[in-house]
Amino acid sequence: MLSKGKLYIIPVPISDDTLHKVIPDYNRELIANMRCFVVEKLKTARQFLRGLISDFPIDDSVFFELDKHANYTADNELKTVLLSGQDIGLMSESGYPGVADPGTTVVQLAHRLGVEVIPLVGPGSVFMALAASGLNGQGFTFHGYLPKKENDLHQTLKNITQQISKSGYAQIFIETPYRNQAIFAEILKNIPGDMQLTIAYDITGEHQKIITRPLHAWKKEPFQFEKWPCVFILGR
Repeated sequence: MLSKGKLYIIPVPISDDTLHKVIPDYNRELIANMRCFVVEKLKTARQFLRGLISDFPIDDSVFFELDKHANYTADNELKTVLLSGQDIGLMSESGYPGVADPGTTVVQLAHRLGVEVIPLVGPGSVFMALAASGLNGQGFTFHGYLPKKENDLHQTLKNITQQISKSGYAQIFIETPYRNQAIFAEILKNIPGDMQLTIAYDITGEHQKIITRPLHAWKKEPFQFEKWPCVFILGR
């Protein structure tokens, strides 16, 4: 009887031109032998593989796309691959699959099949930001993206303030780069000035800045965002 394949969770660089700084050689050695991948975007996945291994046989590999809305129908194909003994690599567009990125449905499938799931070492902006924030790393809540509608956003920020006051837990969230300045303005308007805000900007990248200050200090010296991704953390 054939042994089952394994599902490898493959982190992808968050920022451009950092591939060989943030991806270990061990990952490269494993990926070199894989020929089946579940990816968020095909173009990004191919660029990553060619950047990691210049002669990677793209044309001999199989790719299944999994978008951020989890529109995914390849369970039967992946089941066949894994039960035939082949390994599968799971990757998102950037960062760590399954954490603020798609991938959980594939991991759930692997667990249902009794397939070993192996997370590889690599960049994950949420945990890197928390570690560098100085805020509560023993108790925290990750909210993903906050609501876009104004009333819902204000209520969410009110709830976050209450959670910090009640538990002391750090409250982590992210936003698309083009909305960073807007969400920052809403935080300054709706969160008490004595609370702390960490801005973890372009983590691992050329423009990286990770700064924690009270809100009243951010009001005096606002952060100027450009197009780079950011993780926000509120706490005490």
